[in-house]
Amino acid sequence: MQRFVWVAWGLLVVVVDLPLAGWDVLPDLVGYAWVIIGLAGSASVHPAFVRARAAAVVGIPVWAVLGTPLFASPRYGTLLLTALTVEIVVVTLLVHQVCTGILATAPASDPDSTRWARILRVAALVVGVLMIIALVLTAGGLRLYPLVFLASVVVGVLTVILVQRVARAGWIATA
Repeated sequence: MQRFVWVAWGLLVVVVDLPLAGWDVLPDLVGYAWVIIGLAGSASVHPAFVRARAAAVVGIPVWAVLGTPLFASPRYGTLLLTALTVEIVVVTLLVHQVCTGILATAPASDPDSTRWARILRVAALVVGVLMIIALVLTAGGLRLYPLVFLASVVVGVLTVILVQRVARAGWIATA
């Protein structure tokens, strides 16, 4: 199995959150680890993949705060808000840089991947900014965050499909 396919599975685990009693059933820790493994050796392919890998490394300690009920007390409100903001930036950067790497390395014979990488790269930034704005507005009492979160899951899943397609085509070899 080509290593780049691990990026798709890792992204899927990161973007799909299934909380149960305060615990993330699909721990982002595993997803970030798979992305790190999938992007090992990516420096020779494109620098965007190296930045995506660095974002995944940053996501691991963020998961320790958000993916477990250890910090679920109201006294950790500021920590949770900060960690959620960092997670939004990490996932946005991860998706954006993976799409940037795909866009930069796509062969001319695959215009669909190029088009989708370009669209998802912009969508990741737009949704990331909207999520931070919605997070601030939600803290102020306006409940927009769930709607924008749903949009982020859609962008994330479409990115997973793109990465899976690219991995299956085999034109990115990270190992």
